[in-house]
Amino acid sequence: MFPGKLKEIFAQVINAKKEGLAALEKARGETAALRSLANAAKMIENNPNLMQLRLLQTLGQSSGNTLILGMPSNTSPVPIKSKEIQERKEIPKELGESSQQT
Repeated sequence: MFPGKLKEIFAQVINAKKEGLAALEKARGETAALRSLANAAKMIENNPNLMQLRLLQTLGQSSGNTLILGMPSNTSPVPIKSKEIQERKEIPKELGESSQQT
């Protein structure tokens, strides 16, 4: 067996290796996250409508909140299909025409 002081030094070396590997893995993760953000920024710069689509996607995933969006007049609105639009398509023509005349 090793003397007590040598055991302590050996444990410190092993601990330092573990901490070094953990720091390296953390740095790799941060680098990957930054690369992903840079790629997203380039995509949004090339196609600004992606930001609107991402916003609508996020709103579609949320529940229980009502949000009213104002769109500038110089942009075309993003088409959204909802249950209400689908139901309007299913209304018979006679009912649709009578409601338009009133």
